[in-house]
Amino acid sequence: MVNKRSYERGFGGYMRIKRSISYRDNGTIRCEWWHKEGDEYYYHKEDGPAYTWYYDTGEKKHEEWWVADKLHKLDGPACINYNKDGTIDKEWYCINGEELSKEQWEDYIIKEAMKEALE
Repeated sequence: MVNKRSYERGFGGYMRIKRSISYRDNGTIRCEWWHKEGDEYYYHKEDGPAYTWYYDTGEKKHEEWWVADKLHKLDGPACINYNKDGTIDKEWYCINGEELSKEQWEDYIIKEAMKEALE
């Protein structure tokens, strides 16, 4: 496994975020994840998926968006499973670690947008 470091602004200041990559024996990437430095299981990335798995052919297999160790994404599904041809197999919507139906997620986004417009 090869590790590279990167840093990202976190809650209340700068959080040290580390990128880790796991390779298969044939040299292709198995998965990559972004996590709080010193804790490989505290997932966090604010500008893209924090965890990505790949098929042995290199195409994306699964992506997860995590913020502060909670599945979270406001502009689409927080988890996506892909077929080998790149089409989407399944999607999950989550806000602050809570799984929502697509309709519940859309309602939340609309309500938040209305609150911001009224402020």
